[in-house]
Order: sequence, then structure tokens, then C-alpha cells
Amino acid sequence: MQSDARETRDRLLVDRIEAARLLSVSPGTVDNLRRRGDLPSIKIGARRLFRVADLDRWIASRMEGGRP
Repeated sequence: MQSDARETRDRLLVDRIEAARLLSVSPGTVDNLRRRGDLPSIKIGARRLFRVADLDRWIASRMEGGRP
């Protein structure tokens, strides 16, 4: 299980399901954060992807007590 998490962290982009898993939220919450502009994403073809670095930044901003 730990190796799976490490492999995900090594990737640059993840889909909404993996982003939700990394943030410990539902995929719907990831969608809401994206729509509000709190979580940047990119669209490649039909896929909406999230940079792992942006997920880390979002987590850090929440730990500081503010919204991104």
C-alpha cells in the first residue's frame, strides 16, 4: 500500500479519483473545489487532471488555516 502512495506522489498528474484519494475527500468534493477555482486542473482530451504539486499546495494552505 505504501508503495502505491509513493508511486502516485512520483507522478505529475492524477485524475479526480486519485486526487480525491490523496486529499481524503470524495471525487465530488474535488469537482466542487475545481469549479470554485480552489483547485487548478488541466484538461487533456476528455480527461480533467490535477498536478500532485497543486494538491500538496492546497493541503499546505489548509494547514495554515486559510483558504487557497
